[in-house]
Amino acid sequence: MKRLIGLSAAALLLAGMLSPASAGPGPDGITSDNVEHVAFVPFEVGTATGARVIGKFLYVTTWRSFSIYDISDPEAPVRLSTTPFAGQDGEPSPIKFENEDVATNGKVMIFSEELPQATLHVFDVEDKTNPVQISTLAGAGQHTMSCILDCKWLYGSDGAIIDLRDPTKPVLMKEKWGDGMPATGGHDVIEYKPGFAMTSSNPILILDVRNPIKPKLLATSQEQEFIHSAQWPREGKDRWALTSGETWVGGVDSRCDESSAGVSTWDTTGWGKTKTFKKVDTYRMKGGTYTDGNPVINAPFGCSSHWFQQHPNFNNQGLIAAGYYNHGTRFLNVDSKGKISEVGFFLPNAGGTSGAYWITDRLVYAIDYQRGFDILKWNGKI
Repeated sequence: MKRLIGLSAAALLLAGMLSPASAGPGPDGITSDNVEHVAFVPFEVGTATGARVIGKFLYVTTWRSFSIYDISDPEAPVRLSTTPFAGQDGEPSPIKFENEDVATNGKVMIFSEELPQATLHVFDVEDKTNPVQISTLAGAGQHTMSCILDCKWLYGSDGAIIDLRDPTKPVLMKEKWGDGMPATGGHDVIEYKPGFAMTSSNPILILDVRNPIKPKLLATSQEQEFIHSAQWPREGKDRWALTSGETWVGGVDSRCDESSAGVSTWDTTGWGKTKTFKKVDTYRMKGGTYTDGNPVINAPFGCSSHWFQQHPNFNNQGLIAAGYYNHGTRFLNVDSKGKISEVGFFLPNAGGTSGAYWITDRLVYAIDYQRGFDILKWNGKI
């Protein structure tokens, strides 16, 4: 059985305020029985793009601004500030890309403007009520930019290595972190434990980045379809490395099929000796009737996976919360053999979910390009 959930129309007029799921005349979306819609946080013209949680603070971005929330009470986040991105002559202007994988350590926050000017922007966010841009670096912007070694260094999706030890004076040190490796760039880089990184590239690379200017290649995956994002639970101690892909199709009819990107598991058993790991399973979306939790037609991104996160208690098996664009948030279970099954969902009305993030062992924030963000409660088995 599915449940329809509602949103107060008045709440749409109060950016950053919450409306309970039961309020209002219109539907917010549809959920499986084990998922509860707790609240909705609207954003400016929708466009909530990405998020990061550091301690009790949530950093949420759009293409026009970023906001910082106090999430001490995770069911009722309190907005502390909204900072517009400045354009020419100080006027607000979109930074096009990258805001979707928020790079911050809670002290500095990085935006890598791929378009139109390929500029790196560095903000001081220690005062959550008054973030300030403290530096820029022309020509260094790439699609994503990731913190390495507590944001003292940055790795870009096109290979840039940036020295950020003095955040007021970022320095481009190297054009390609993957020089001489099977992949010289990728969509994203994560530091899965201090000094060690995993790249969203084809193939995936495992790197020792303790000397960030001279990363050392430790292992590669099998070659594979486009990798959008990656996680290695428990700081690389877990058997399963996790990835998502991304597919996009032009036009108005983008139906789900075996070419649609999904979330995958990779067996890392013995990787230190074999220097490789292999894919075990991929979970892809399917078309449906909407009331069954699956849209009929999805254009242009609807069937694709995007940003995801494993449950805090993931240990060689467990839950994943994943953004799947027009398919909303999907709760997936990885079993002890690496097989993936869907165990719950939230399908928003007129949504495009960018990513899903575990805030507690029960609460997930679903960041949505077209809505803002939704607070979901997982009531199923952990």
